[in-house]
Amino acid sequence: MKLDAPYNVIYAGGKIGRHVATLMTWNDDEEAGVGIMDAASYPVIDEGEEFPAGTLIDYAELHDCRVLCPPEGTNLYWVAKIIEYDFQQLEPAGAEYILERMKLLGCKIVLPTEKNKETGDEVQVYDFEATLDTWCMRGFGKPDSVYRVRSNRWGGFYFQSEGTRDEIYHDLSYQLSVYQTYFSDLITVRFISDDIDLTEVVNRLNAKQGIEGFAHGDKSDRD
Repeated sequence: MKLDAPYNVIYAGGKIGRHVATLMTWNDDEEAGVGIMDAASYPVIDEGEEFPAGTLIDYAELHDCRVLCPPEGTNLYWVAKIIEYDFQQLEPAGAEYILERMKLLGCKIVLPTEKNKETGDEVQVYDFEATLDTWCMRGFGKPDSVYRVRSNRWGGFYFQSEGTRDEIYHDLSYQLSVYQTYFSDLITVRFISDDIDLTEVVNRLNAKQGIEGFAHGDKSDRD
């Protein structure tokens, strides 16, 4: 079934593209008198640029796909939700691929706004916070401890990593660079963690952006 433009840009089994058509399959068992059985729908997408339109995603049914960007554009929090969803997959596509495809497909991501305290005008937000939830997976309190960390997507940007402190630093640093590259280095993300074992990681991430390092989430320290 061919769809009409304008098209939604969807996340389909780790691929990003315009949803241009849907392939529907079913078994019509008239002899048994049970009608249509085993019905399924699969997206056909246009990935843009170097890929010809018409890629069938036959390993992801339509109800397992997600709308990433409607024709009129999307907001930062929705993109963070899709990136969180991507991390939950067996083979994540990664934020770099998702954002790169969005740019190639002309998706507009609207940054949040807040009211300027002095003028009362609505201004775009460029400074964000990422509070890291932490689980120690192995070797609690040891130099080679393994942790799993993730942020809340409602901070605007989603981060997730698993490994030693050094591995987590490099992983989150890379994810941060992907976001900053997309937004032309206009954004900063202050990392926060209440886990004392990650204090050095958080302070290094903040120092890299010229932010005075502090790890803990006491708002009075930031005012």
